[in-house]
Amino acid sequence: METINSHSCSGLKACFFKVLSLLFMPLSFAFMELLLARNCAFDPEIFNAPGAVLSGLALGFICDIPAFMFKNRKAGFAAALILTEIAAVYFCVQFFVYNSYTTFMDPVTIMQGAGGVMDEFGSDVKGLVQQGKGYIFAYHIPVFILIALVKFWEFRRDSKLSILAFTVFAVFMQSMSCSGFKMTETSASKYTYEYAFNDGILNFGAIASTELDVVYGLNGKPKAPTTKLPDRAAKGSGSHDAPAFHGLNKLDFDFDKLIADAPNDTIRKIHEYVASQPASAKNQYTGMFKDKNLVVICGETFSAEAVDEVLTPTLYHMAQTGILIDDFYQPFWGGSTTSGEFCVLTGLVPVNHANSMQQTIGAHNFECVGFYMQDMGYTSTSYHNGDYDFYNRYKTHPCLGFTKFISNGTGMEDGLSGTWPPSDSEMIEFTYKDWIQDEKFYAYYMSYSGHSIYNFTRHEMAIKHRDKVKDLPCSTKIQAYKAAQIELDEMVELLVKHLEEEGRLEDTLIVIAPDHYPYALQNSMVWGNDRDYVSELYGYAPSNEMLRDHNKFIIWSPCLEAMEEQIEVKDPVCATDVVPTVLNLMGADFDSRIYPGRDILSSQESLVMWNSYSWKTDKGFYNANTGKFTPNEGETVDQAYINETKEKVREKLKYCKQVLDNDYFKYLFPDRQ
Repeated sequence: METINSHSCSGLKACFFKVLSLLFMPLSFAFMELLLARNCAFDPEIFNAPGAVLSGLALGFICDIPAFMFKNRKAGFAAALILTEIAAVYFCVQFFVYNSYTTFMDPVTIMQGAGGVMDEFGSDVKGLVQQGKGYIFAYHIPVFILIALVKFWEFRRDSKLSILAFTVFAVFMQSMSCSGFKMTETSASKYTYEYAFNDGILNFGAIASTELDVVYGLNGKPKAPTTKLPDRAAKGSGSHDAPAFHGLNKLDFDFDKLIADAPNDTIRKIHEYVASQPASAKNQYTGMFKDKNLVVICGETFSAEAVDEVLTPTLYHMAQTGILIDDFYQPFWGGSTTSGEFCVLTGLVPVNHANSMQQTIGAHNFECVGFYMQDMGYTSTSYHNGDYDFYNRYKTHPCLGFTKFISNGTGMEDGLSGTWPPSDSEMIEFTYKDWIQDEKFYAYYMSYSGHSIYNFTRHEMAIKHRDKVKDLPCSTKIQAYKAAQIELDEMVELLVKHLEEEGRLEDTLIVIAPDHYPYALQNSMVWGNDRDYVSELYGYAPSNEMLRDHNKFIIWSPCLEAMEEQIEVKDPVCATDVVPTVLNLMGADFDSRIYPGRDILSSQESLVMWNSYSWKTDKGFYNANTGKFTPNEGETVDQAYINETKEKVREKLKYCKQVLDNDYFKYLFPDRQ
């Protein structure tokens, strides 16, 4: 009897661990999904927890297939251990990315930036791992359990029938998780035609969003329902309606021929889309700076709050006396600086995040200002005081219309004193002689002094200007941020000084735009913040993208101060508007239809859009995650307007992706190659 009971207990034990082995990865992946949602404080109103759990279970059963394909138990255990560790590392990475940037990044974007981040911010990453070891441990709990019970697991094949059973069950679980996501109109659109990686995780979890990213990357997104759009662009609500006799910013493309000769269906559809877009009207400001010079600065972590009458008097003066832009946004596109810089330089939405800039390498980026300037007889040069190979700038910028790119490692190091971060004022002092004597010049600068982490121990630009901020009634962190931005003001002050000394100031347009909001001030282990300093800087807690991404866009020249009536743009302005606005002011012959943004001085309707499919117009703000439209005070809109604008945003984002993925402009501008 004892022998029978012993065999019975042994059999039950083996059966228990067999079942547990089958359920281990499904339960582990579901656990990691819920842990990520908890650690990142997902909004329960939009996060579909049951669907995310089902996705975790489904992927776990799929991963059971390779774990149970071996007859050897050790081989099956090794497969399960490797797969569980990969999942744990992936969830850890996504947690730390979100903790750093309040956005998730797709695997391609993470890999694009990983090498540069480790090279330049290695000590910060090491500190992060040390500080976040509790989170790393939590995501590795399933791995530790697996190792601790190594003797008991039953990862091995019983029969080929079991493999088939796993496959069928995994497919069933996957279909259940998919159907669970389509519970509301908003979640259905976010799962299909309005899918975006970050919002996918916030809505459906990391596993489902990653799966969708792969599927849609290979096959494209499902087609959105179509809505017939009225022609609202002919007469916008902007402040600068122009009479028809000014003409249109439109080139003489033979779209009938282009469409007929298109090499494939994708290019044909892009041609059809561009041809269908309304061109912006030329206006009284078209060519206002024709044959004058141009300097564009992309300000690292620049913000509207960095513009201060006392601390940054040059920037303040320019913002107040140039073209007055009341409501500007640089959306945080994902991918940090490189995405914001991409938008400022190309006028396109970086729909592929950090990879968007990388896709310009070897491509025909004829939409960039530099190519137009060269056609008009300008020299076109670019400068950055960071490392030349960070984000592959030494490869990307020569493809963006610049004949010269100088950075740290390709000549800039001779003019820098070796501080961290590098000095913007040293950069302008070292480089201005490159172009200031040219007959007509276009000089572009990507600044660096405003970079995080903000403190008075390591940040040498903050230390340099500490005395100017030490008495401010704010935290040390905000003092250090504002001190760092003083260096940008000093750079611009020196720029103005040298232009004036050489007699070139009156004939130069200066444009300053940011790369992204000060994300390094948020509550984050990565940036060493124990609370949300963004809220302190802003004076309110930014609860959505619109509140978070407001910023400052400066367009200034001395001649603007001499005007009897200051030019003012009250409608919302997006970073995608920078390029067409500059081209219009410079009098370039360009086609406004190829840009998702607009000339802000034209009569086209305003549209700020995020790659999450949220948007803002002069009527109000639409939050794509909640599916709610908040009208501006005194505005009343119908559902038709909301639906029409949603479709416009979808089409513009789709267009930008197609341009990037297909090198579209080589087909539109074959004579420039």
